[in-house]
This record gives sequence, C-alpha cells and structure tokens, in this order.
Amino acid sequence: MMTTTHFGSIAASMVAALVVHAAVVGGSAARAADGVPSVAQQTSAADAIVGDWKPTDMDVDIRIFPKDGKYVGGVVKAANPALVNSEMLREIQYDPASNMWRGEVFALKRGEFVPMTIKITANGFEMVAGSGFMSKTVEWVRVQ
Repeated sequence: MMTTTHFGSIAASMVAALVVHAAVVGGSAARAADGVPSVAQQTSAADAIVGDWKPTDMDVDIRIFPKDGKYVGGVVKAANPALVNSEMLREIQYDPASNMWRGEVFALKRGEFVPMTIKITANGFEMVAGSGFMSKTVEWVRVQ
C-alpha cells in the first residue's frame, strides 16, 4: 500500500537525496558492504531487518546492519553508481513492545532526515516515512 502526500514522491526524493547527503557527509557515510552478519548470525527479533532490501518503488538495494547498538542502512546497488555507500537510514532502534523499529530516512524535498517506522509484513516490511498527513508508506522486499 502506498499513499501519495504533500511530500510528493518521497521515495524518488530519497534516491536523489542520497547523492546530496553523500556529498555533505564527505564520504563518512557507513560503508554498507562492511560487517553485515549473515541471516544465520542474527540472534534477536531486532535483527529481523538486517540484510539487503529493495523498496518496491525504487531501483536501489539497501543494506541494513547493526552499528553502535542501533541499525543503519546504506545503498549497496543502484542504477547510479554515485549512490553506492550513501547513507539512507539512520538511528534505527527496535521497540519490542510494538514489534516495530523507529529511526530516520533522508528526504530530499525537506533536505533532512525525517522520522520513519518499520513493521515486518508477510512479504518483507512496510516503512512509513514522515508523520501524520505528511507521510508515505512504502513496501520493501528482501533481496535474494
């Protein structure tokens, strides 16, 4: 399920935002390809989001991995090679009471990270970016 809002196309904006964000952080974005545990190494419910994912409305693969007690996500594959290793998700924490993750995703139109939540679904996970009527829901599937 996807909802169009005042954000316009947050998903399309996120791809372009990654280029801007990578330039701003000067290459300090997390190296998405480094240190990702295999599915067999995952040890808790919080680790269910660890691995490679693809938003259904974008042509990028994002690797989510643990870093400093939280989770982050970076681009590992994209039609535009300049996007690879760009940080897309940050400060993700698991809330066992709601079985959801909360963190931030970068939105180009706002030029900043916006709040987001992740909820596991039968086919992958659902991300809600933004808040209230200024939000968008995007389905993500695991990359095989």
